[in-house]
Amino acid sequence: MTVEYIRYRIADPERRAAFEASYATAAAQLDAAPQCLAYELSHGVEEPDRYILRIEWTSVPDHEQGFRGGPHFPPFLAAIRGWIGDIEEMKHYERTAVVSSPGTAARPATLYEAVGGTDVLRRLSDTFYEGVLADPLLAPVFADFTRAHVEHVAVWLAEVFGGPADFTADLGGHQSLLRSHLGLSITEEQRVRWMELMAGAVAKELPDDAVLRRRVLEYFDWGTRIARDVSADPVGTDLGEPGPTPRWGWDGLA
Repeated sequence: MTVEYIRYRIADPERRAAFEASYATAAAQLDAAPQCLAYELSHGVEEPDRYILRIEWTSVPDHEQGFRGGPHFPPFLAAIRGWIGDIEEMKHYERTAVVSSPGTAARPATLYEAVGGTDVLRRLSDTFYEGVLADPLLAPVFADFTRAHVEHVAVWLAEVFGGPADFTADLGGHQSLLRSHLGLSITEEQRVRWMELMAGAVAKELPDDAVLRRRVLEYFDWGTRIARDVSADPVGTDLGEPGPTPRWGWDGLA
């Protein structure tokens, strides 16, 4: 994940309401873009002419090539173009190790508990693959799809997010998951479309918790990059020992 900060100075008080309204319009494109994990526009207290827009992107390339080269950028730019001249800084930053931890009393210990367990993950998987199978870009990747795939993905996610280790016990574990992607030749365009459909499924099926949804989508962004890379190798490739099924929590990869 990378964080972009855009600092504005809007000296004329009468322009500030219009500025905020422009970003309220543009925000719909950020909500729809899979590369955008979160955003907020803050207004100066001591210096009310200053604004800071903070956007969390999955990565710098995803922002600069994915978002700016995708369908959501033109309407986003159209909404905020009139304020480009008011920008004082526009840069990307990486988060350091100095971060707050989610309060243990406020949040469940695992993402598995926070999403609502396997039943919710099963609904997430079902909604997602309903979209995938109707999508002309992704449907060919899932030519051999069966209904069992929905259940297997739900069981995998349950284990990854800190729930029962049933994928390892019953379905072959990490090695099996990776091997299932061999030979698929997934393109970056397909990966991005996968993320778009999953972001929609997350918005529909998961609790209305921005931090929870962000952590879940961060996992999918990480995992789909691995799947894309593995898919470039032919069926039967020796993947070595990939280690145990990864676990993903409030702080990312455990």
